[in-house]
Amino acid sequence: MSSKAVAHPNIAVWIMALGIAFSMALVLTAVFNANPWEDHTYDLAPPIVAGMPAPHRDGREKMVCSSCHIVTPPAIGTGPGSGTLPIVQGTPAPHVDGREKMPCASCHTIVKKGSVAKGAKAAPLPAAVTPGMPLPEAVSVALAVAPAPAAVPLGNEAHERMVPFRYQGKVVSIAGAGARSVWGDIYIQINDGINPPIWIDLAPRWYLQAEGCVVRPGMFVKGTAFRDPTQAAAGLDYAMSVMANGEICALRDNHLNGLWANAGGMDAEER
Repeated sequence: MSSKAVAHPNIAVWIMALGIAFSMALVLTAVFNANPWEDHTYDLAPPIVAGMPAPHRDGREKMVCSSCHIVTPPAIGTGPGSGTLPIVQGTPAPHVDGREKMPCASCHTIVKKGSVAKGAKAAPLPAAVTPGMPLPEAVSVALAVAPAPAAVPLGNEAHERMVPFRYQGKVVSIAGAGARSVWGDIYIQINDGINPPIWIDLAPRWYLQAEGCVVRPGMFVKGTAFRDPTQAAAGLDYAMSVMANGEICALRDNHLNGLWANAGGMDAEER
């Protein structure tokens, strides 16, 4: 009887300690809910103009600027009125390459609705336009996206002629059969703001969904891929891995064999 009486308080203490530890874990998880594997603050870092010195002096100046910042091309001209179109006050920015986060007045003349900017030089009227005809104050131009290169059969010895490289950048466009069907391959066009945009063949859409690496336009992705040196950036590259949504997904092995071949896609429609 005495041994049982001594054991009960010890069990109660351990149960109470485990309950306190579990409660503290819940509180800390709710307070510090930042996932260290999530994508870094790529969308929060201010854009950097290509050719400008790095704004950091704590060691980050040795890193690639496009890892955290959107690199924009240098502006032509020295200020407002140097060939840029005016912007009507209150309208959304006409850019989608990172410049939409910059103050519009840095490059454009801000025009109030229904008025003409003071001191702005009137553009010459086209020959077919008569005086008195209202002219548009701002123009939104849609940028054309180059179509994705056609995929070619790789063969068993494709890895011997292709070279590996690292890629990173923002997803500009998505193409391939995976854009229409869960069973098709997904091609992404990425732009790092410095080099010409490239097309990369990732994997079937169901495999990306199963691995948690679904990509969308505007996302920052990076990884490793194989490229045919005879085609350079004009051809279709083949990804070995991709990091998206904070997840790192292996897509192909060193012989360019898709890892989804042994994964199976029986329940892909349910994911």
